[in-house]
Parts: sequence; C-alpha cells; structure tokens
Amino acid sequence: MHRFLILGVLVGAMGISGCGPAKKADDRAVFDDGYSAFQASQWQRAVDGFTRFLRANPQSAQCGEVYYYRGEALVHLGRRLEALADFRRAIVAKPPQPIEAFARVAIGNIYYEAGDDAKAIEAYSEALRGPQDQLPMENLLLRVGVSLQRLGNWAGGDRYLGLLIDRYPDSPSAAEARRRIRIGGFCVQTGAYASLAAAQAEADRLRGAGFQPSLVDTKRGTQVLHSVRVGKVRIYSDATYLAQRLNGAGFSALIVP
Repeated sequence: MHRFLILGVLVGAMGISGCGPAKKADDRAVFDDGYSAFQASQWQRAVDGFTRFLRANPQSAQCGEVYYYRGEALVHLGRRLEALADFRRAIVAKPPQPIEAFARVAIGNIYYEAGDDAKAIEAYSEALRGPQDQLPMENLLLRVGVSLQRLGNWAGGDRYLGLLIDRYPDSPSAAEARRRIRIGGFCVQTGAYASLAAAQAEADRLRGAGFQPSLVDTKRGTQVLHSVRVGKVRIYSDATYLAQRLNGAGFSALIVP
C-alpha cells in the first residue's frame, strides 16, 4: 500500500481548503522523515517532520493524511487539543478513505477518554456511516455501547453491545460486552475481599458513615471475591458524584457496571 495511506491501524476546527498536487519531488522525502519517526514512536520528531511538510505544501493532495498522522503523534505527546484541531483539519481536507473515518474515530476516542460521551457518540456515529471494513469495529461498538450506558440510554447501549457479541463473539471486546450488557445501572465498589469477614467489616464501616452497602460475590479465575458496593444509579455522572462522596468519607471508590 502507498505509504501516504494509513495501514489499517488506529493508533486512539480550523481547516484548509483546496488541495492540489505537491509542489516538489523533494517533499516526499520530508514526509518520509516524519513518517519514519512516526513508525519508530518518535512522536516529537514526527510532529516536526509533518509540520515541515505542511508548511512547504499547504495545498498538497496529501494534506489530510499528514494532518491525521500529526494528530496521532500529538495524542501520544498528550497534546489532545492540538490533536483535535489536526483531526478536524484532516476531515476538512477530504482525504481518501479510510483516513477520514480514522480521523473521526480519533476525535471520538479523545472525547470518550475525557468522559464527554455525547460528543464521543457523535464522532463515532459519523465514522460508522462510511466504509467499515478497515475500522476497529469491536472497539467502536463497545465504546458506543458504553457511552450510551453512561448517558443512561441502557436500551441503546445494549443494542450495540449485543451487536458486538453477535458479530465478534470471541474478541476481548465481546467478553467486556457480556459483562456490561443488561446491567441497568452503575454501582460504586469500595473493596473486593477474599475473606467474607473482611467484606462484612467494610460494609459495617460504610453503614457507620451513613451509606447503604451490599455484598456481591464475583469470581476472579477460581477465586471467589466478596465485593462491597454502594448504590445503583442509571447515569454515570450520578455514580461519579457518589464516588466523590465516598472518597470524601475516606473510602476507596471504583465505579463498576
């Protein structure tokens, strides 16, 4: 495949208009330098190389792809706002597929990881409207399903998780989907204990602090753990608030489906 095209991997508003041919044959060498750094996980060097290419070729036919690559390098550097701008530039530049779809997925990933589920769903849905053969569909279906659950749309979340289980039954994402499907709410877990007595002591401590705990047995391999949990809420933001209250009262808090 042409090295200017993404190789089918997901590494996870200003734009330019009009892309024409690259101006000089030497521009390919500039791109190759950035791309070699990208493949070697030398993220700052990749950003610098792609930036040199874009400055020299603001109307290049490859500008959308280069913006996408630079955005992925910026994500690895933790510069997510700059990455978002590059992914949007990539879309505006109308690159060939699957680059445009990958850019939309990358935007969705940034919002998903930031907890902005509504924007994540919007970006993922745009990606899913195009060709899907090179997209990481297992991960996409899982993230859309989880985002819908976090927003309290449990029926919609279950549809996506069910589709994931049906299409990719042996994938790690499907295993996670089976754990999450048809749960209907979030709890906050303060501990998981091999000893029932230790779990009951934790529950007593929670009651003394004004919370209403429950004990749930879970399996980790062949071991049975006694999990201590508080509450069951339909919306993730409510679970976050409950976790903050528990943290403030001196408990460890983990939101679990």
